[in-house]
Amino acid sequence: MARRGKFARLVDDFVATVGELGGSVDPAVVAAELQARIDAIAAQLHVTPQTVLRTYIDDEWGREMATTMMADVKGRAAKPAGPPEHFAARVAGRLVAALGQAMLYATTNGDHQQPVPAMDLRQAAEAVSGLGLAIHEAPPDGQIVTVGADVVAWTRTTLRVFRDQLGAGTWSSCPCGEQHGQHDTDAAVLAAVNNDLLLLPMPGPDNGEVARNPGAED
Repeated sequence: MARRGKFARLVDDFVATVGELGGSVDPAVVAAELQARIDAIAAQLHVTPQTVLRTYIDDEWGREMATTMMADVKGRAAKPAGPPEHFAARVAGRLVAALGQAMLYATTNGDHQQPVPAMDLRQAAEAVSGLGLAIHEAPPDGQIVTVGADVVAWTRTTLRVFRDQLGAGTWSSCPCGEQHGQHDTDAAVLAAVNNDLLLLPMPGPDNGEVARNPGAED
């Protein structure tokens, strides 16, 4: 009974902390995520879930995880500021394709079903829309497109998440659990994403502005 009591307190702490920070979350989702973490640790350490809950899950888990989640959510919601960037049209098209791959991998690997998804699909979709509109609204010669700083930032963030998930082996083109060549596919996609990130300007150390946009020179 004591162990069940601790589980319930952790869930309650998470939900209450999210509420204090201006958000809301379904307690059932929090409970499912906590149980999944407990089960994963138990399998890795070859102990029972009850032992994990009693020994390896800190009493502050609920508050700490909720605080981290809300900080991440608020950080994603902040709209980046700065001047627009200029890209060669074919570079903008390449970035649209890269974002499409990122969203496909996220969906294939069930990221949207996680309590705290690694990828913000709303931002990814905003980036695709922004780049698409920039291409559509380009001058008649179609050589250079102008993209807002927010779209550039969302594109960079999305592709970085994609790169990190691929690099860690968390996402795969086929997460079926069996090996049938997807490792080579994922390695090739990871190399492509690393190259795509080089097309984007890096934010400056102080205000996020950049001195040079390599994408505009291609």
